[in-house]
Amino acid sequence: MNIGLIGYGFMGGAHAAAITHIPGATLVAVGSQNKPSADGPTRGNLDLKTEPLPDTVRWTPDWQEVVDDPTIDAVDICLPTPMHREAIERAFANGKHVLCEKPMALSNQDCEELLALAKASGRIFMIAHVLRWMQPYPYAFEFVKKTNDITTATLRRSTGYPHWSKWLRDIKVSGGAIPDLLLHDLDQALQWFGDPVTVSATSIGEVDTMHASLRYADKEIIVEGGWLAPETPFAASFSITANDASLSFAEGKLTETHGNESHEVKLPEHDAYYDEIAYFIECCRTGNAPALCTPESSAKAVRLALLLMQSRDNNGKELSWQ
Repeated sequence: MNIGLIGYGFMGGAHAAAITHIPGATLVAVGSQNKPSADGPTRGNLDLKTEPLPDTVRWTPDWQEVVDDPTIDAVDICLPTPMHREAIERAFANGKHVLCEKPMALSNQDCEELLALAKASGRIFMIAHVLRWMQPYPYAFEFVKKTNDITTATLRRSTGYPHWSKWLRDIKVSGGAIPDLLLHDLDQALQWFGDPVTVSATSIGEVDTMHASLRYADKEIIVEGGWLAPETPFAASFSITANDASLSFAEGKLTETHGNESHEVKLPEHDAYYDEIAYFIECCRTGNAPALCTPESSAKAVRLALLLMQSRDNNGKELSWQ
């Protein structure tokens, strides 16, 4: 399959490095404002794997040129969020399969209209929620499915204010920390536990933060964190508690407890970006919809993020999910 990548910033570099190692996939072209170089991209809050582009990969500053290329089968969109809708629409109009970085869009209406376009196109459409492939989150999902009487769970994610990105730090453009950074954990909460009954959120810091409560009939799920002071290092963790079992992930260590017995869970190393994109490509090859990360679930994560922003902006008002 021939792949075209549009956007070569922090995330585009990680996607490009993954694509070049997937058997049967060829990165044909990259469309980005700046020409990729051997020492870039370097921005971001994580030390993601990047590599120089092979000489065989064509670069153009015009991303539309990549999307319009008839030799390209699928487009991987790593553009800034406000450009997602235009790029997705153009890709479907050109008969391409589409992988797009999260979030799908920043409004429920845009998400619904893009879902309809995807369905009408007959092409594969997937949003890149990489945590669905990033250990230990799939392990936690299996833990939730097999564990009875879960009473609570907390997912945390925080990092420094993204001073390195002009568009990202403009909340009117990116939406801010909730639909960007914390969307990862909101997507996980929905995947693990389904739709909540009510939700609420308050701010917990001076920059762009949230403490969210998702209430279910028999449990409360907390999602908290956001953008902190610029020098704050990236951190992500979770804890899941049941009556006689628990699972926690902190500082890179996954610990499972049953009764009074605890043990560290050793997980195989994986490149989650490779696994995610390889899965998308296999869906394109087979024509099977991406069951591991449906576009409908991605639209639902955006809806939850917007609802929590509404609650946070209204002093923690409790809002119904329905």
